[in-house]
Amino acid sequence: MSSAKKDKALTKKQESNRQQQASDSPADIAMLIKQAIADEMETLQGTVADMLKGAIEKALNPIEKHLVENGNILRSLKEQADGHAKKFDTVFNKIDSIQVAVRKNEKETSSCIMEVTKMRRKLNELEDRSRMNNVRIVNLPTGVEGDDPRSYLQKMLPIWIPSIKSPNSNPLEIDRAHRIFSNNTSRLRTMVLKLLRYTDRQAILEGARKARPTLQDGTQLLFFADYSPDTTQERQEYKEIRTKLRQKGIDSFIIYPAILKVNNKGTRMSFNSAEEVKEALKSTVDMREDPGH
Repeated sequence: MSSAKKDKALTKKQESNRQQQASDSPADIAMLIKQAIADEMETLQGTVADMLKGAIEKALNPIEKHLVENGNILRSLKEQADGHAKKFDTVFNKIDSIQVAVRKNEKETSSCIMEVTKMRRKLNELEDRSRMNNVRIVNLPTGVEGDDPRSYLQKMLPIWIPSIKSPNSNPLEIDRAHRIFSNNTSRLRTMVLKLLRYTDRQAILEGARKARPTLQDGTQLLFFADYSPDTTQERQEYKEIRTKLRQKGIDSFIIYPAILKVNNKGTRMSFNSAEEVKEALKSTVDMREDPGH
């Protein structure tokens, strides 16, 4: 190469270096740095976004899986609940039907009880009528009647109760007599006699109330009307209250079947139960027993 050409090439190279040096000014460098940083930030943001997305997906996958499983469980539970609800509806309907049937049965049972009670009263009345000529004698020693209680009583009753042998009255006629069986051997067995006439029964009861017959050993004979077990039980409920009334000087007596008549200072009252008596008299009569009794 000639010297002129070499000088010309060197001149171009130097010119290029000057241009390169001129382009590397501070403003250009700052621009390049800013651009480089922006490029790096964009790359970094993309990388971080990808990492976050992956981390979030990794974290959410189990949750999504559990949600799906829980959703299936909830659907299964809902189906079971719906099935139970239907069963409950069936049960409630059956309960309603049972309650209706029970109410109907209660009404029918109540009606039956009323009918049974009515029939029982009628039976008691029939039994009481069959016993209306009977008299019970209490405290009569066992064996004194021998083998013929009818003849014994036929003889002894006018002695115990003088009023029944009045010349104006018919002779006392006893149909039959016997002692009531009892498992309690420590108590005297009650004697029951059946009279031919109701008037004789009344004469014996009224006469015994006045005469208060006693035996030679001082034992008082007690005479009572004979009633069915139910009627007797109803009348026995007045025993305690009548004792208290007697202690207070208040007259009382029982009429058939079990109605208590009370005469308190001229005021006459009727009661169907001992509780009625206590309730009615507690405000006017002190029903507590006297200390001396």
